Amino acid sequence: MIKRLAALLLLGMATTVAYASPASAHGERSQEAFLRMRTIGWTDVVFSGGQRHAQGDIVIAQGEKFTIKGVAKLMNTWPDTLAKGLPRIGYINIATQGPCVAMLERKINGVSTPSRIEITKGNYYSFEETLMGRRVGRWHVHPTFAVKGAGTLLGPGQWIRVTPHAFSSPVKLYNGKTINLENYHLVSVWTIQVIGFLLGLIWIFWWTWWGKTAKGNPRRTVTNPAVTLAIPLNDDGIAVGLNTKKDHRVVNIIALATALFLLIGWIWQASAFPVKIPQQVVEYEPPKTDLDTAPTLATVDARSAKYDYQAKALRLQVETKNVSSSPIQLSQFVTSTLTFDNPSSGSTAYGPYQDTLKLSPSGTIQPGQTATLTIDLPGSRFNDEHLLPTGESQLVIAGLLVFKDASGNKSSAEMEEPLQPHYIS
Repeated sequence: MIKRLAALLLLGMATTVAYASPASAHGERSQEAFLRMRTIGWTDVVFSGGQRHAQGDIVIAQGEKFTIKGVAKLMNTWPDTLAKGLPRIGYINIATQGPCVAMLERKINGVSTPSRIEITKGNYYSFEETLMGRRVGRWHVHPTFAVKGAGTLLGPGQWIRVTPHAFSSPVKLYNGKTINLENYHLVSVWTIQVIGFLLGLIWIFWWTWWGKTAKGNPRRTVTNPAVTLAIPLNDDGIAVGLNTKKDHRVVNIIALATALFLLIGWIWQASAFPVKIPQQVVEYEPPKTDLDTAPTLATVDARSAKYDYQAKALRLQVETKNVSSSPIQLSQFVTSTLTFDNPSSGSTAYGPYQDTLKLSPSGTIQPGQTATLTIDLPGSRFNDEHLLPTGESQLVIAGLLVFKDASGNKSSAEMEEPLQPHYIS
């Protein structure tokens, strides 16, 4: 009976593996909508380099470079449930299916940034990441913003198709020697990994397969783990057959072999690599960007956020006051990874994460004037990106309203409003 059950289990696992479809993208839509909208606002994210495929993919060869540029706004609407409501340490990186692309350079606010940074709510972080194709295939790449105590938040993604080409990854060492990271000491790495794996395998097999009790029966630690409850504390269980003196000898031999393996490895690395640089910890607060110091163009007060299930439309009503000395106009609405452009302001939607909005009234707002803006957004885009929090604990819509004056200067204002899911009259 047990054998039949084991066979059925193995068959089920094999069937699942054989017919499972490959994973695509990175599950950013599984994150709660209110968290994604209230944490990071991604604006002006652009992937450049290579050739643009008809399907929208960027095609590059192995070793060919491409860049990701954009701006991440750490929202003032940051939830109190993440990082205790006070994010302090962040790390801008990428997410993709393993080491299929290689990071060559990362700049934040114009400064080279190899490691994490100190962050503050309300600040902008302009990033530029230079990468190169490494593994042949089609990969989905996202910029990411990881926050200590909160996790990683993903930005807009792009499919990157890497084609075969002669490839190496040269790096210049401290001693002046240039190596290829793709095969540098590959034999040594494999040897250490295999020996360590075999030692662990011997340990596992001894306690689950090879080893027997004093009476020659299979180990009770495997077939009946509850036997450990029948022995006193700090008792090795020899009296009840939990293990034997032979087990003690075998375990001592494995422990000595492991210690000897580590000692030999330490002596080898000290001899082979006498000059070393310890891992560096670089943490700093990036300088402010022009967006941080830009004068405020408008103040906003969200009045309502309503979703029409029939028309699949999201309508925002925002009271807006022009506090600048020149006429301004709403240019964009940004929430999470989505950007909605106002065509009458000259903004043009492009890419899979951009769309257009309808604005009423559509004209400019004069200096000192207060106007109630009605913004109609395609609800299908929110639905596709799982950004309608109708089934979540917080019915909230949040985002950035980007305004532009006659000189092209931009300034953004945050809004947050409870969502009212009903039919718009």
